[in-house]
Amino acid sequence: MHILTTVVGERTGHWADLFAALSDLPGVTLTVLAGDVPARTARELDRLSRSRSTFRHFVMPHGWGGRRTGQTVPALLRLPRGHPARALRPDVVHVIGEAADPSTWPALRWRNRYWPGTPVTLYPAQNVVPRFPSPFPLYERYAYQQVNHAFPAIPTALEVLRTRGYRGPATIVPLGVDTGLFTPSPVPRPANRRFTAGFVGPLAPHTGVSDLLAAAERIDCDVLLLVDGPLGAQVTLDAARRPGRIHRQPWSSHTELPDLLARMDVLVVPAIEAVQRRVLPWMGLPLGEQFGRVLVEAMACGIPVIGSDVGGIPYVVGPAGLTFPAGDVTALAAQLARLRDDPRLARDLATAGVARATGEFCWPRIAASLSAVWRQLAQRPRFGLDDLLGGPREVRPALARTGPVD
Repeated sequence: MHILTTVVGERTGHWADLFAALSDLPGVTLTVLAGDVPARTARELDRLSRSRSTFRHFVMPHGWGGRRTGQTVPALLRLPRGHPARALRPDVVHVIGEAADPSTWPALRWRNRYWPGTPVTLYPAQNVVPRFPSPFPLYERYAYQQVNHAFPAIPTALEVLRTRGYRGPATIVPLGVDTGLFTPSPVPRPANRRFTAGFVGPLAPHTGVSDLLAAAERIDCDVLLLVDGPLGAQVTLDAARRPGRIHRQPWSSHTELPDLLARMDVLVVPAIEAVQRRVLPWMGLPLGEQFGRVLVEAMACGIPVIGSDVGGIPYVVGPAGLTFPAGDVTALAAQLARLRDDPRLARDLATAGVARATGEFCWPRIAASLSAVWRQLAQRPRFGLDDLLGGPREVRPALARTGPVD
């Protein structure tokens, strides 16, 4: 079974882990068309191409994208004349992105022109109902007519799909974690270490890092911040007011993250609702944290987690962590104090987190869920009646707990 997938944009490095898991499945060959990806992602794709005979990739030219426009918008990919991808014969075309993304429409056009009748699947994560300017609603409706099966990353993403008009079959398939890299540290926690709340991500207003700093000050705990951002000046002021209690640690490679997480007693994702300026600077798009992948990485390392009730965070945390109302510093401080003062609760959440991460969010399990749907789609007649009528047929694969939701 040959799967052709598209992936675009700056935040694409984690997809290499999924591509590796898919390429390791028996009978699966994977071709990736990547565009506007950072150098580290391109290097990882090169490594996969060298190490796996069932994987190949092309870094595609693009008209415009996030790094050219300054907006967080997927690139508009191009398929040049004579490109070897035109001669491929995929069994399924898999599009990673939203239906209205500028990168989705070219992929669907290529499918209709070069691989007609090939089933199409979509992997969206948008968890708020957006209002798009023209012509993006037209792109979105066109995509929903072409997609045979959707894989929303979280339940709220499925709700958005239904609200926006998608009526085809869907299976919730979350993002995953490399459980070979992210594992509990064998080194025990130092007995004299002060309780430390950790944060991973940009120091920007929508991440809620200011709320974490305020809550940590209320209960007099340490804070470990990984990476930097626009709130760096504020953090410097807070650190001066609490000398030796706020630590900012830069990091450059994902392989460093497990050791840094081990320095935390709890990982906090205090995200708040935000408005993102995408294609047009005067158009605000409401945005909630789509997934919070670092939550899963911390859980896999046996680090308890606390998250706000924004976007996909409650779904990811599930029964393996604590949540609080976004923006409520008092509630966040109370949850931090619970973990600090109740070692048994901390141990129970750490154990539950490891089980949830390795059971629900490991990449091989996610790859198997995707493959089960693709195999059924690939067995369909390429030009059945449903293709002529422009609508997908219902597919009900026998999956485990991430199986079809409707």
